[in-house]
Amino acid sequence: MTIPSLSKRGNALAANPARIDIEIFMEAMQNLFCPDTNPDGAFPLNVAENQLMTSEIKARLSLILQESEVPDWVLNYTDLLGNTDVRVAIAKFMERYLCKCPIPEDTIGLSAGASAIIETSSFVLANPGDVVVIPAPSYPMYTNDLGIKSGIERYDLQTHYHLGELGAKAPVTTTLLEGVLRELQEQGKCFKILLITSPDNPTGCRYTEKELRTLARWCVEHEIHMIVNEIYGLSLIDTEDEFLKADYPSASSFVSFAKIMQELASNYLHLWYAFSKDFAMSGLRVGVVHSLNENFIRGFANVNVPHLVSNLTQWALAELVKDTNFIDSYVLKNKKRITQSYALVVKHFRTHKIPYIPSRGSFFVWVDFSEYLVEDTTSEQEKLWLEIYKNTGVLLTPGEGFGHQKKGLFRLVFTAVPLGHLKVAMDRMMMYLRHRKRT
Repeated sequence: MTIPSLSKRGNALAANPARIDIEIFMEAMQNLFCPDTNPDGAFPLNVAENQLMTSEIKARLSLILQESEVPDWVLNYTDLLGNTDVRVAIAKFMERYLCKCPIPEDTIGLSAGASAIIETSSFVLANPGDVVVIPAPSYPMYTNDLGIKSGIERYDLQTHYHLGELGAKAPVTTTLLEGVLRELQEQGKCFKILLITSPDNPTGCRYTEKELRTLARWCVEHEIHMIVNEIYGLSLIDTEDEFLKADYPSASSFVSFAKIMQELASNYLHLWYAFSKDFAMSGLRVGVVHSLNENFIRGFANVNVPHLVSNLTQWALAELVKDTNFIDSYVLKNKKRITQSYALVVKHFRTHKIPYIPSRGSFFVWVDFSEYLVEDTTSEQEKLWLEIYKNTGVLLTPGEGFGHQKKGLFRLVFTAVPLGHLKVAMDRMMMYLRHRKRT
């Protein structure tokens, strides 16, 4: 029987999984650890979900659906950027909790999740073959979100090799960007977008107000679009925690890029956000783009039709974010639980003298297991990743896809399981590594 021919894109997509760990993740999800019923089960610590706060979100959404009547507009078509009243509610939420500056509702648009925001934004901002520069290591799925439909080329900017080289400062500098710009110009390529994630995935580093302003001015001067993804903007580590504070010699607080955008008022500056991480609702699919570029917002609306957020979801989310008492309590509780889980992981790595990057936010620890590699190769890195999973049930995200040159680096998602389960997972993984020969 002849297999029906697909497009070149279709054949490539059919042959290549979206991410290297997705098949094993689905396997692990069918065999989750439970101390009472499945003590030998798995710990999927490779997908960025916040399981620490799901009970609070589930309870609040259930109450909204029980106590409030669904409005008529939910059953009808609505604005291509999202219902106007919903955008007003989200803008006020962003002003109060994330951005700390005015966010007019006509400067934001909603799409069905962060991936849709990324894909749609890139489609409007760049041409096929243009280059997006991203500091390595960085979120592997940026490659697909930016490249599959928009045809943008990803450039992984190497800012360091060993973890200790990062220090307290964020990795991207204008000196590095000048070098990349020259390199791409010599190749006849267009440096179109600089993409920063703050707090970062996977390192947890955070850009200061001064660093953001310096990069923004450079991008505006060179007519390069700068986008800051603040999807973990309310998932912050308590750097004043007594156990953790030794890792943070310089104090800094989170500052949203929106403040710089308001100050510079440039068409080249944009911000992404989504409710999937901070609010433990990745399945509801709500992403937000904020830009002062009116043409961009108009173009975004016109290409956003396939990515509209369901009206029921929009309405329920608006009701949730308008409850400031709930949000106030939630944000504090989220920070406390994230810090507890992060501290547990750090304690194990310190005890066993395993290098890691101190995180200031996000769900991740970026850890260096290179001493356990027999050879400094991608294949040995994948072998170690699979052996850890096979022998302990702990599934990490392998370094492949993050764009960093050094082998043996892994991402651990410390919010993916409850604190008690995380302790079992760390104990098992450390016991296995302790008995594995270091090179």
